[in-house]
Amino acid sequence: MSQFLSNYRDFLKQATKSDKYHGFDVRALVRVEPMLSFLFHDWWRVEFNGLEKLPKEGPALIVGNSGSFLPWPATMLLYALMSSRVNPRRLHIVADMDWIKDERLFASFLELGFVPFSSANMKRLFAKGELVAIFPEGAAGLARPFSARERLIEFDWVKLLPAVEEGVPIFPIATLGCDEAIPVLTNLDAIAKMLNLPSFPITPFFPWLPFPFNLASLPTKWNMSILKPLSYEKAEDRDLIEETSMKQSQFAEGEIQAELNRLLRQRWRAK
Repeated sequence: MSQFLSNYRDFLKQATKSDKYHGFDVRALVRVEPMLSFLFHDWWRVEFNGLEKLPKEGPALIVGNSGSFLPWPATMLLYALMSSRVNPRRLHIVADMDWIKDERLFASFLELGFVPFSSANMKRLFAKGELVAIFPEGAAGLARPFSARERLIEFDWVKLLPAVEEGVPIFPIATLGCDEAIPVLTNLDAIAKMLNLPSFPITPFFPWLPFPFNLASLPTKWNMSILKPLSYEKAEDRDLIEETSMKQSQFAEGEIQAELNRLLRQRWRAK
């Protein structure tokens, strides 16, 4: 813990002032920090840009592409923020968590900073001045086949509605590399329905290998880029709020796809 305190002093100062309602426990980060550090620096060699664009305090929403049936982009964003010397901030990752039936697994996600999705939860975090991240491709994005890698699935605009209602700044984030790291070969919908899961993706590792080896990934290079905030005006009329949320969802999706295309072209030119 002492080494963690030394390395993440600025993050801990900020985190101690943060919202504790949803079960966040810094000791959980202490336990997983070595693994996150290894994945970020050595395994996926994440090149991260744009942290300086985020506000140093006050509420903001980060909207990203998921790229995996596990929340790896979210955890890499979490690590980038906690280890940042420029803008260390605690991150709340809002996600649909109803499918998690194991209480220990559910509690583990909460301790790391995951929050069950609801409009009330998001508005409460914004009112507290918190930084929130969502990945609105939903279950379809979690099981995107490798043949459709780096092509976004339509965002669920409802996920952006609480931010638009509160007039919170929205920052898109593009993640390139996760689809290659954990390639989804196919999704077995019948088994997913039988097990009451959002999806049942088949990868080169899952379900063939025993736990935890079935969670393995390939050592592909990642690029993560936070883009400039979307521009919109806060509205009071309900119909206008919903229309604005739909448009901002489309804008975020378009900006992320454009950045993924740019990063892909950059990668091809470098070969």
